[in-house]
Amino acid sequence: MKSKKILALLLTGAMVMSVAACGKNEQTSGGDSNAGGQEETGAQTAETESGSDSNAGGGGLTEVTYMHKLNGTEKYVGNDDINNNVYTRCYEDELGIKLNFTVAAAGDDYTQKLTMAIASNDLPDLMDLPAEEFSELANAGMLADITDSYDTYASDLLKQTIEVDGGIQLASAKVDGRLYGIPQLSAADGTCDLLWIRTDWLENLGLQAPTTMDELIEVARAFRYDDPDGNGVDDTWGIGFQKDIVTEDGASPGSFEGFFAAYGAYARAWVKDESGKVTYSGINEGMKDALAQLNQMYQDGLIDPEFGVKDTVKLSEDIAAGKVGMFYGLEGMPWGACKSNIENNPDADWQCYPIVSATSEPAKPITYVRISRYYAANANCENPEALIKIANVFQDKINSLESTEETLNTFGVDPATGINFAEYAAFAMDPAIQKCNTYYAEIKSTLEGETTVEEIHPEAARYYKVIKNFIDNGMDKGQDSLGWNYYKFIGPEGSWNTIINDYKANDKLVQSVFFGAPTPTMSTNLSALNKMQAETCVNIIMGSQPADSFDEFVSNWKSLGGDTITEEVNEWYNTTFGN
Repeated sequence: MKSKKILALLLTGAMVMSVAACGKNEQTSGGDSNAGGQEETGAQTAETESGSDSNAGGGGLTEVTYMHKLNGTEKYVGNDDINNNVYTRCYEDELGIKLNFTVAAAGDDYTQKLTMAIASNDLPDLMDLPAEEFSELANAGMLADITDSYDTYASDLLKQTIEVDGGIQLASAKVDGRLYGIPQLSAADGTCDLLWIRTDWLENLGLQAPTTMDELIEVARAFRYDDPDGNGVDDTWGIGFQKDIVTEDGASPGSFEGFFAAYGAYARAWVKDESGKVTYSGINEGMKDALAQLNQMYQDGLIDPEFGVKDTVKLSEDIAAGKVGMFYGLEGMPWGACKSNIENNPDADWQCYPIVSATSEPAKPITYVRISRYYAANANCENPEALIKIANVFQDKINSLESTEETLNTFGVDPATGINFAEYAAFAMDPAIQKCNTYYAEIKSTLEGETTVEEIHPEAARYYKVIKNFIDNGMDKGQDSLGWNYYKFIGPEGSWNTIINDYKANDKLVQSVFFGAPTPTMSTNLSALNKMQAETCVNIIMGSQPADSFDEFVSNWKSLGGDTITEEVNEWYNTTFGN
């Protein structure tokens, strides 16, 4: 049976079809080509005519349309773009598959275009879908059953990668035992918040990294008002946040979860209480205390008053431009906005620190089996196996033990330019659960002389060589931003070494225990509940509602479906894991 949301969207199709069906070829770029022949895009959009001739320009190629969610940080060499790059050419040359992008966009732009595509019933052959939309479309019979395609065409390496957890995450993509998509794998260790700080600003102001919430607020105050960059202009913010408080993917950079954890609360997590029952932490009393503190920081001018309209892409631009000196984010921040900031200003430097507590209890960051999206095929797609065949490519090029340094340079990060070609890949599946832990341990042992570079995984060896070169050549960020990037991510001062392993060793991580497909009441009520929660939180932070209004929100949340969802989550948990 079609869910209410899908039916509602389809009923609006007549109103938007004329817009969605416009047959134009258009591409916008968020950056200009520079002297090095590189081009950087922000929220890039590529729209093509989905009804193209199957043989146009392809000579026997299998053509499939694709709606692709970009990161917003893609960079290109020469005349390459999202439509024509090392991966699209590989799909054509090695698989005989040509991808025609109906949409390729980042952030809110992608969300809006996906909503319109669903509303107009104009979905492409293949697509990236958030968890809620995937569940609704799968249950509405609008996605292809790819069970046989997966069994037949998935390589052994792809299956090992996806099923590394015993098939738990893959099971979330099944309806009545049949497979309707591939989950973008999540590594729970890598979903916890860290506190990222510009250490050059700390040094300029003679400050130490904060270890308590009071100290964090004082650092934020200094970063806002004491001219940390020394340019004599009032142009910096104390701490960076983005608008999406209640979000499935952590919204990094600018997450709120690390801040909420200081008060023993989390915006979106399902955690077990002392009685063993699973409860929703978004209605925890600690959330009210955290929001009241954020409101005070907002009144004090420490938070950008425009945070409520900025997504992670916009906040990343502020970080890259040197306007933000502190934020909560995931372990991979050196790959994105921080690296762009270093490239813009080699005097800048970033380091990650543990999140701080506002109470006498240590702060414990939340971790998620966070399946941010599913890769799926339209039920009307003539070649759904193309999804699986394309997904195999990333395994062959990046994760295979047969990969060479040349292959990794071509399909991964180019050491000459620092461009991450892997961002172009469709259906890129990493063995996320063990990959960073394994690579970190191998790189550490090789740096310490306990193993040789020939003995470790080819990709780990590649990271090692870049890190070692960075160390041996004086760690010059201006000359080697990629070396800095790797060093801060998985090297001696990297997030895995300095923070995440410490979190694990000292039992500081809290696991959100629910990660299944949306429950029945989630499918009908959760969107409205999330909207109510997000609006309440933002309004309290900005002062348009008092902190005590949080109590009314909790009462409404429970009565408008929250209590029923809680019962369904507990039933799922007990059925899945036993009592």
